[in-house]
Amino acid sequence: MQKIYMDALNKLKSNMDKTGNSNYVSYAKVVTLAVMNMRYEKIAFNKKLNDHPYVLTKNIIEDALNMFNAMSDSSFIESGKTIEKTKSREKELKHQLLFNEMWNRYNREEFEGYVDRYVYRININNLSDLIKDKDCIDLGCGNGVFCFALLKCGAKHAVGIDFGENSILFAQEVAKEKSLQQRSNFVTTSVYNTTLETDSFDFAVQNGVFHHLDDYEKAIVEAKRILRTGGWFWYYTDGEGGISYDLWDTSVEILRDVPGDFIQKILEAMSISRNKIVHLTDGLSATYAHTSWDAITSVLSKHGFGNFKRLTGGFDTDFDLDKIQSDPYGKEKFGEGDLRILCQLVEK
Repeated sequence: MQKIYMDALNKLKSNMDKTGNSNYVSYAKVVTLAVMNMRYEKIAFNKKLNDHPYVLTKNIIEDALNMFNAMSDSSFIESGKTIEKTKSREKELKHQLLFNEMWNRYNREEFEGYVDRYVYRININNLSDLIKDKDCIDLGCGNGVFCFALLKCGAKHAVGIDFGENSILFAQEVAKEKSLQQRSNFVTTSVYNTTLETDSFDFAVQNGVFHHLDDYEKAIVEAKRILRTGGWFWYYTDGEGGISYDLWDTSVEILRDVPGDFIQKILEAMSISRNKIVHLTDGLSATYAHTSWDAITSVLSKHGFGNFKRLTGGFDTDFDLDKIQSDPYGKEKFGEGDLRILCQLVEK
């Protein structure tokens, strides 16, 4: 059945791959793919579709092909300059460069709203008692948003580590402005080797980071090392099997030579909200390793974690389990969905 839309998606990719990467054509690719993926969101969150989502997805992909062909047909008006290929073929280096220029662009009002999203997620999942007066760490903290949410929820101390220097500088500036330097620490280092002491933390966060790594199990081992026995782990990773994963993954492959900064500038010129700019830049640039609940909990179990509980994202655009189960086409649309997992380190 997926062939219904995958044939159209492969045709779109083939046509876009043939056109090169001049500034004009790259612009056309970014706008077309952003529109296509956002139009799919309207399908994904509509529970009263008039047709099968595979058919509706095929239709928006065909619209995207027509849109791109119309835009690229007028590419003769530009000088023909090809953008520099600044994206690394090394997955982790690509993400380091991408995220280092993505998480530090929030203004303070936008950032506070972003922090409050995670405070909301902590509260609706009833996690406050696991966080209050505890030592917490965010492995791959970006701009520190989750750490500030943890502190708002009463954490005694929060450490954020990330491989992006600009992201860490942003977090450090926010901590200084909030007079939180004594309760927080932000460090540029690797999730593979944090250099932190063993058995240092009660609560760890991995919020959509490990699925970008070459060796996520190595990062799990490091998380286990620095967590105290009985400590808790918020583990968020991408599921598999839904239409959106196919659309985003193909978009990333099409834009494999288009820099993330180029994409961001186009989206900023369109006056899109900061959160949506981040969502689209990430979706059009970042490479995701998809998995299932059974597969990832099996790996975590192997490394001493147990007492698994599926958490909810709580927002309309989250692929939560209740949304999948209540939608007649939930599996087709969302596959495994967003895998937000709470687990406990039960043995070292």
